[in-house]
Amino acid sequence: MRTLKRILGVLLIFFFGVFIGAAVTGAGAMQKLRETLMGGPEAVMDVVVKRLDRELKLDEEQKRKLQGIVDDARIKLRQSHETIRPQVDATLHEAEDRTRAILYPAQVKKFDDIIARSRAKWKGREGAVVAATPVPSAATPVPATPVPAGEAK
Repeated sequence: MRTLKRILGVLLIFFFGVFIGAAVTGAGAMQKLRETLMGGPEAVMDVVVKRLDRELKLDEEQKRKLQGIVDDARIKLRQSHETIRPQVDATLHEAEDRTRAILYPAQVKKFDDIIARSRAKWKGREGAVVAATPVPSAATPVPATPVPAGEAK
């Protein structure tokens, strides 16, 4: 009976260690993924370059050329981002206004606080782009959302 208890105790400690190790590793991986995604397309591209270098064992010439390709893609992504940013902002502001419209007055203040915290968090990540984005007010006109043909409101 004592031997069985010892064996079960060792197994319990072993499985507990495996469980804790998996949880810590998973949390670390999730944090790394979150940091990469929050870094935007540039951070994702850096991860892709490192992975390609590691898995394909690129030589110095290939690394240099790949870096040129990535730099070119970054420039094009920034240009695309600047082009669509006004549409994204308008869509987000419309969603915020529509959300405010369904909330009770006490909920609106909390909602605005949530939005302000989110903008402050993004401001730290994106710099002046978010700072320049105007905060909509109740008086700000919201553009109408086009409804595809055949769909009723």
